[in-house]
Amino acid sequence: MFEGLEDIDWASMEHAYGTAEEVPALLWALRSPHTEERRKALDRFYGAVHHQGSVYPSTAASLPFLFELAADGTTPERAAVVALLVSIGRESLDLGFEDDGTEIEYYPPMGCGQAVAFLRERGAQFAELARDPDPDVRLAAIGGLGLFLDDDADLAAAVLRERLAAERDIEARLRIMEAAATLAMRLPAASQQVMGWLSGLAADPARGPVTRLAAVVQRARCTPDEIGEDAVPVAVGLLRETAHALPVRPIAPTPPVSTVTADASGGPGGGCGSPRCGPRPATRHPGPWPRSAP
Repeated sequence: MFEGLEDIDWASMEHAYGTAEEVPALLWALRSPHTEERRKALDRFYGAVHHQGSVYPSTAASLPFLFELAADGTTPERAAVVALLVSIGRESLDLGFEDDGTEIEYYPPMGCGQAVAFLRERGAQFAELARDPDPDVRLAAIGGLGLFLDDDADLAAAVLRERLAAERDIEARLRIMEAAATLAMRLPAASQQVMGWLSGLAADPARGPVTRLAAVVQRARCTPDEIGEDAVPVAVGLLRETAHALPVRPIAPTPPVSTVTADASGGPGGGCGSPRCGPRPATRHPGPWPRSAP
């Protein structure tokens, strides 16, 4: 496990709070049998090594070892590691490249280009993670199908179709269609087949209203300039059907919220505390098409 980890000069690299020499210990802690140790390591990874979405050279250097954790069935809570991988890749595409695909140069250097190259080399492995027996791992990996399979868009589209047929969880189905739209917007070679698939889903009366509504939304996201006059009435009608189809769950009362102080990890308090945390670079998109709104 982690072959070559100690060969990297982590102390020569930095994260948001200085030297990255703690990264090996964080990686080992992510496979700890102790829940609290894993939680602290993951929080620290997001708070320092992937601080507010930043991708440092140390972030990129950690990817082979994070992927090793994700692929190892004995790793506890693998889904959290897969979600971290997808987040690093998404932010690398978003912040590291111009709209025409040109890599942006930062000083001090960032690790976005290195991260994207590594994850694209392992696009087929994301397809396998999307088929994992663990439903949480599958859910976390779905987004990677729209981001990292640039060399095999047909495989990405095929796996997304396969997973939609197999998944019964609503959140998984919604993520599958969002990933399909992302794939279509990023890769022109996949655009026609994906948009045709989404159009077919939206019009299929055998599909549930949640699936059909998501297909309408994601199809419109692909080509916002070509939204027809019937799109809004169709969406409203499906929203009404959805309200009757989904189970009603009682909403627990919200407890009183005390004043939260800023925290150094850039968490709920909204503070930063990092000496490297200046204004975040202007949002970039992972290609010549816009990403979806949250």
